[in-house]
Amino acid sequence: MFLIVIILFIVIPIGISYLIYNLIKKRGINKRYRILSILPILIFGYFIYEAIYPNSDFYKNDFKEVTQMEFPKSGKIIYKTASFPDNFGDYTSSFLVELDNDNIVKLQEKLLKNGFKKKENKMISKELEYIESRTKDKKYVDVYVKDNENDKLFSVGFLKDKKSVIITRVSW
Repeated sequence: MFLIVIILFIVIPIGISYLIYNLIKKRGINKRYRILSILPILIFGYFIYEAIYPNSDFYKNDFKEVTQMEFPKSGKIIYKTASFPDNFGDYTSSFLVELDNDNIVKLQEKLLKNGFKKKENKMISKELEYIESRTKDKKYVDVYVKDNENDKLFSVGFLKDKKSVIITRVSW
């Protein structure tokens, strides 16, 4: 498996770049265009980076999946982390958002309407622990959890500062 990954993400882009470089060199095209030969490496590198470090849109989509609400315009993602998807596309993501008071109230109402249960204990994942380590003195006031029928677990934790919410999505 590891050999296949190396071939796909390292050998193929380097091979394509080498072929482009030789093509430009053999045809006598201006030397400045040889820089084009690194494009395949840059393109593959970009996709690998995006897979390891997802952008904010990824977390906004997770927000919508978990809460069934659009991400509020006033919302701000403060900390974020996600595991790399496994062979089946399953992953864990956790992120801390700051919302205004109106959106906090709407979110709590929406969670109860969507079948979330208020829990005393929060779920455990290394992604959630990473986010919690960033929050310092902020403690939980309420935690809502929903066990989805599609092998997913959702958790929404409201923090004491009344503006921070930690959202965690786990699939298996």
